[in-house]
Amino acid sequence: MGVIKHKIWNDIWHNKGRTAQVVLIIAMGAFAIGMIITTSEVVRVRLAEVWQAAAPAMINLSADPPIDDEQLTALKSIPGIQAVEGRLSTNIEWRLSPDQPWSPANLIARADYNDQTYAKLTLLDGHWPSRKRVAVEKGSDSAFNLQRGQPVTFRIDDHEYTLQVGGVIFNPFVNAPSFSGEAQFYVSRDEFANLTGEENFNQILAGAPVYDEIAIKALADRVQRQLEKLDVDTGGIIPTDSGDSRLYDPNQHADQNSVDAVFLILGVMGGLALVLGLLLVYNTITAVVGQQVTQIGVMKAIGAGAGRILLIYFSGVLIYGGLALLVTIPLSALGSQQLSNFLLSVFNLDPHPLTLSSTAVLVQTAIALLAPLLAALVPVFAGARITVREAISTYGLGGGSGLERLLARVQRISRLVLLTLNNTFRNRGRVTITQLALVVSGLMFMMIMAVQDSVAYTFGDLIFSILKFNVSLQFEEPERMQEVERLTLAYPGVKNVEMWGLAEAKIRPAGQRESNTDKTATLFGVPLPTQLYGPQLRVGRWLQPGDTNAVVLNQKLAEEAGVGLGDWVTFDHGSQGESKWLVVGLLFDPVISNSAHVPREAMLRETKSVNKTSTVWIQTERTDAAGEAAMAAGLRAYYDSHELPVNPRSPFGEDTSNQLTERVLNSFGIIIKMLAAMAVIIALVGSIALSGVLSLSVRERTREIGVMRAIGASSRSIARLFIGEGLILGLLSWLIALPLSLPAGYLMTQAISSVFGVEIIFHYTPMGAVYWLAIITGLAIAASWLPAYGATRVSVRESLAYQ
Repeated sequence: MGVIKHKIWNDIWHNKGRTAQVVLIIAMGAFAIGMIITTSEVVRVRLAEVWQAAAPAMINLSADPPIDDEQLTALKSIPGIQAVEGRLSTNIEWRLSPDQPWSPANLIARADYNDQTYAKLTLLDGHWPSRKRVAVEKGSDSAFNLQRGQPVTFRIDDHEYTLQVGGVIFNPFVNAPSFSGEAQFYVSRDEFANLTGEENFNQILAGAPVYDEIAIKALADRVQRQLEKLDVDTGGIIPTDSGDSRLYDPNQHADQNSVDAVFLILGVMGGLALVLGLLLVYNTITAVVGQQVTQIGVMKAIGAGAGRILLIYFSGVLIYGGLALLVTIPLSALGSQQLSNFLLSVFNLDPHPLTLSSTAVLVQTAIALLAPLLAALVPVFAGARITVREAISTYGLGGGSGLERLLARVQRISRLVLLTLNNTFRNRGRVTITQLALVVSGLMFMMIMAVQDSVAYTFGDLIFSILKFNVSLQFEEPERMQEVERLTLAYPGVKNVEMWGLAEAKIRPAGQRESNTDKTATLFGVPLPTQLYGPQLRVGRWLQPGDTNAVVLNQKLAEEAGVGLGDWVTFDHGSQGESKWLVVGLLFDPVISNSAHVPREAMLRETKSVNKTSTVWIQTERTDAAGEAAMAAGLRAYYDSHELPVNPRSPFGEDTSNQLTERVLNSFGIIIKMLAAMAVIIALVGSIALSGVLSLSVRERTREIGVMRAIGASSRSIARLFIGEGLILGLLSWLIALPLSLPAGYLMTQAISSVFGVEIIFHYTPMGAVYWLAIITGLAIAASWLPAYGATRVSVRESLAYQ
């Protein structure tokens, strides 16, 4: 056993470079999988804890007009209702000092903060809202510089009020202020009435003893029918692209499915890193066994059996795995802490302490110890079965291959280039596995760049080709269109202006009975012909002057509503009645997926607001982000000075098209950053694979290097030989990955579209390929440098004596 231990120790310790490469390759795959498992557990558990502790209401409805306490209490008598709670919410403007511009915010109030049943808020610091004292959302201190004890000025209906920040609240149902870009303020019900003049509830929260989606939908229908008898229009208040906007599942966080989908994509990429690592382990063990064939023959000649040979090499593989395990467990814990804290910050949750997941440790142990053994089975068993005669029959610098004979006939190419080409492809099996690692690395990088380019195109160039305005504002009340257009055109820097209608309505196929699950459509009253909207038609035609009851639907809304081109649809305008429209076209709009475009005059006639509307679209001379923001701020003040109060919140959530694009891109930036991190891991696996192949090549060709040096080859020529091999392998992988990146990028774009519930238009640009060409060239040179340097250090005497 002493000889075996010495043999194993010699292979591990005296080949430190090879040992480090194998350990890193194994560790990379285990690190990726362990980090994803730990992060998934931490985020899933934390979201579930926060969600269930907040007791989300199963039924969430808006009420217009708001309902009073007596009407709210009457809802408790509906069979199946366990409890009902009211909430007040409105849009306001705020600022900290007179020299600052007004910013939009949401103002929320509850009847009693000390007696909350549903959608519970948590007081983190200070006091609950009271008279002249408001509370702010957690994270507002860093996002908006809102501190306890600080006075804040609010503007509501042209009146200004100053209140003091008295507490900090955590609301799990809103985005973190740093991500949403909008402040959340909380006041008492009495203070809400003082500020807005409204003391009744415009939001209704209700629940049942047990959540069953079918039963809860039926219960929500009964609540809505009872409110309709009171002439109260109701609808869902949950922002969603699919499903029922009235319902929450109290057992699962609303964003859990999206988070799971993200982890699934990351898990697939981590699995790729693992598979590539195992192939490289196979590559390395095959090379080691091939180098030590003579040693195997000697061991067999002195009595070692196949079992002893297997023990030696499998022990070495287990040591590689054990060393990788020592590296990957702490690193994956640190990596998961950073990744989980990043994701938790999106949900406005506190950072999580360093966590060691037992599941992740078990999986990493299996990966590090068992997976390399499986990868090494074929080469180790092949080496153990070799006979003594076969093992000792080595021939040093053997005869040439077919490629060598072909290259030997090539003229007018330097011998160094021919030798580089020949040596690169000498071991075709090893080159194939190395190419697989490099190709997948490049494919992942270019695929992620394609997703980023597609997102930037869809929510950049494409949006600007659809929404051709620079500023969009909404007035508090419908205003006379001619008056607003005249005033706006007189403002310096304005090129064009259009007044659009904007309303919400329930949509259903004409002839179908009304249902509380009918989809909500955002109706745009289009001034025809329009110069500020470029429709991206998929089917049919765009609206024309003279159209009356024609509608062009967003294709996603049409699909959800179950209608198509040529169908008639019914829009339910609530207290304003119903109207029927003919679908003449379907379009794509990445901003508002439930949009329905109708002629403006026809819409205003149906909504009983002839010659008046509240939304203004403005095209400005300046199109840069700063210029648009300055124009929006100036126009708000300009309208106020002409007694045209502007709603704090714009129709698209942002005042300018550049702000809208930036907000959308920031939300997609989260997933792209996570995908990029996985691509870096896979790229590292590829670079280690390239360096390992060249190191093996140097070792196998030690005697060849000695011959070259003996006949006068310089160290520079030998180094160029190996660097050239690395560049050939790197550039070849780029050429193979390049055409594959198109379908791969398309599939990943579709997957991201599914996760976010929006359609992203695949848009390929060559920038990803150009960037990866530069990266793989740098990686190839860096990965080749150490093996090349090692080759130049081999002396003639050492190389010719090498066995």
